[in-house]
Amino acid sequence: MSAAGVAGGIALAAAAAACFDGAVAVQAGEARALRERRVGAGLLGGLVRRRRWLAATGLAILGWPLQIAALSLAPLTVVQPTLALGLVLLLWLGHRMLGEPVRGRDLASVAAIAAGIGLLAWAAPPEAGAHADAVTLAVVLGALALAAAAPWLVRERLSGAPLVIAAGCGFAASGLTSKLLTDALAGGDAAAALGWGAATAAVAGLAMVDDMAALQRILAARAAAGAFALETAIPVLLAPLVVGEAWRPTPLGGGVILAALALVLGGALALGSTPAVSRLAAR
Repeated sequence: MSAAGVAGGIALAAAAAACFDGAVAVQAGEARALRERRVGAGLLGGLVRRRRWLAATGLAILGWPLQIAALSLAPLTVVQPTLALGLVLLLWLGHRMLGEPVRGRDLASVAAIAAGIGLLAWAAPPEAGAHADAVTLAVVLGALALAAAAPWLVRERLSGAPLVIAAGCGFAASGLTSKLLTDALAGGDAAAALGWGAATAAVAGLAMVDDMAALQRILAARAAAGAFALETAIPVLLAPLVVGEAWRPTPLGGGVILAALALVLGGALALGSTPAVSRLAAR
């Protein structure tokens, strides 16, 4: 995979991140404005009647083709962590729109994310090999989808943490299926592409409603950062198994990838608690 291709993938992933996280602040406010606190179809029914929520969701949906395009140029191992740049956008917007100061530790978090993405670009695995077999795909993706669907099946009230976990698992599944969709398109397999596209829409839809329920209960930035950590770490760690992205040929046999992932996740989680991001997402 060429350096230019990886760079292009990072740029497209950054644009996708702007769409995804740009939608979060509006979606959070609309979700909290609802009296409906159940998870699942009841909450979704209330949300789809709110125009601002639909507009923000449309922005988030626009990010998906950008993510697909990014995955066609760069490995999943690089693209998923790059989505952390959306939190950097929220930091900048919080500073510009609300006048919140950007502290030294905030800049350190941004530097950690940038350094992590740079290391991933340098240590990017080569072209992906064979995908996992059907049984492995069914087990891995089925487990993640079940975690995303669990809140829909539980009738009692849930706290924010289980909902963030469910959302993170659902978005992780959608990241993996998006990569499988990209590979199907590259291989000219229209039937597989349609199937993976439908699977992506299903798990992302489950995760989105889980995320909205979490946003009703905890600060949007914390929900976004927690879900991001899961939706990044899970696909990256499973990439060698599921989509055949070999780490052995990379520097330190994958050690640099793990270190870079830790930098990105640490920076993202730190940004999730910064006042500039929290106030913007809580509007």
